[in-house]
Parts: sequence; C-alpha cells; structure tokens
Amino acid sequence: MKKMNKRFAFLGVLSVLAFGTLTSCSSDDNSGDISTPEGTNYRITVTLDNVNPDEDFVSVVVSGGTLNGKTDVWKVNQVVRPGESAIGLNKNDFAGATKTYVIETTQPIRAFAGGVQIINYGPSLPIKYKIEKGNEVIVNEDLTLSGDGADFSKQYSL
Repeated sequence: MKKMNKRFAFLGVLSVLAFGTLTSCSSDDNSGDISTPEGTNYRITVTLDNVNPDEDFVSVVVSGGTLNGKTDVWKVNQVVRPGESAIGLNKNDFAGATKTYVIETTQPIRAFAGGVQIINYGPSLPIKYKIEKGNEVIVNEDLTLSGDGADFSKQYSL
C-alpha cells in the first residue's frame, strides 16, 4: 500500500511541475483580462511537528513562473535557490530540527501551482499549511492526521 501511495504522490508531483511549466508560458495574444500584469509574490508556510521518516510520507511541491518565463524565483527559509524551477520538500526535511519551512518568491510571478501530500502511518501528525498571495491569505489548513494511513492531499493553482 505504501508503494502505491508513493506512486500516486510521485504522479501528483509531476502533474504540479507540468502545470507550473505550462502555465508559465506567455502568449502574444493580449486580449484577455490581466488584473495583475506584473504578477504577485507568494509565500507558502509549512509546519509538520511529528514526522517519522521511517513510517510517514511527505511531499510538498511548489512551482511557478513570471510573465517572461523565468521559473527559478524561489527562496526557502530566506535562502535563495537559484536554478531551481520548483521547490520540493520531503519527510527527511521535517525529520530534523527544522519543523517549519517558509517558501517565498524572490519576484512577482504570474503562474503558481502547488501540491501537498502527507500520509501518516504513525502517531498523530499536526499539519499547518498556508499560502499567501500578495498580502492575502488564500489557503490556511490546520489539521491533525491520526495515523493508519490518514492522508492530506491537495493541489492548488492560484
């Protein structure tokens, strides 16, 4: 069962990356309504307090791009990540001392895609997942997975 869930998670991550790449392409057709032509900054905050790397599955992925197609626009916990078109975090990232990650854009982007899948097989696992677009909270998830394969899976395109 774990192998099947990991396969679905991997396919979900690939979907997010493909969506982010496809939506970051621009067109010469300016006939659509563009409310923020320069784009918007994003901030994603993820806190996982009780990840067991031997039992749990964690996949947090974000991608996006500017109007001119630039996709390496990310920093994680204030460290700029040049050359990375998407940011991915897994169970090992949360198993150490760092329990909260803040993923931010370094410049405004026009396309955003994010996905999260967490499957808990052990003790209760509290999850906090927040997406801010500009200065507005768009997503604010706060829940606890109870174990025995309990999962939290969502995909966002904002």
